[in-house]
Amino acid sequence: MKLIHLGAIATTALVAIGVILAIGPIYMHTLERNKPPPIMLSFSVIDGQNDVSHWCKDLSSILAKYNVKATVFVTGKIAEQNPGCVAALAAYSGIDIGSQTYSYVSLPSLKDYTKALEEVKRGKAAVDAAGNIDSRLFRAPYGATDQNIYSLLSSSNIAADFSYPSQYNKLEGGQFVKYTLVSCDGSNCGESPEKIHQLLDMHSPVMIDIDNTTDISKIENVVAALKSDSNTSLVNASELTGLDLTVRNSSRNA
Repeated sequence: MKLIHLGAIATTALVAIGVILAIGPIYMHTLERNKPPPIMLSFSVIDGQNDVSHWCKDLSSILAKYNVKATVFVTGKIAEQNPGCVAALAAYSGIDIGSQTYSYVSLPSLKDYTKALEEVKRGKAAVDAAGNIDSRLFRAPYGATDQNIYSLLSSSNIAADFSYPSQYNKLEGGQFVKYTLVSCDGSNCGESPEKIHQLLDMHSPVMIDIDNTTDISKIENVVAALKSDSNTSLVNASELTGLDLTVRNSSRNA
């Protein structure tokens, strides 16, 4: 083969490589942009009137059965009175476990900062002890917060906050940074693919909220419907934030 032909082939190859290098990042960015945002199933255990431990065991079993990840927030008092609840949740590694104060009290109603801090710390401590974990995840009861919230969380070794329906906040460089999400009540959208897709079209992570007053059979229907949809990506809080928010077999509780 003549040198001129070799030169032409080499030039063509270099041009092709240049085009790939130029277009590749754009193509990957387009794929990432077109990829549906993740969905986080968020459960809240606040009502101790039913068989809480049994409900938690059933929830953990359903999530493990469908290999679905989720996030569960437990009130400290419930964890203390029903340690089997948190232990059952901790048994499935796909579940992140967070606290939501000790007695499920509105933090702004506690005018004394020290009392508010005690509520947050005591709630986390009870959840951690029940599950032998170090939980760094929080949700404020009723979504009620004030200007002290991030000081309370930082002082309690909590790194992620899911107190609000339109944002979550995670600790970065010593301060909490806001990230947008959209949320809906599981009873309104959990079994409705159309509603879920409408939320996904907003191009923000979706949080579906369900509490332990919801019948476990209905929860299984929601989990099965979401799992069967190939367009959905189900994550827990750790995956959503990129932080390790539930450390199991924690030496803190030894």
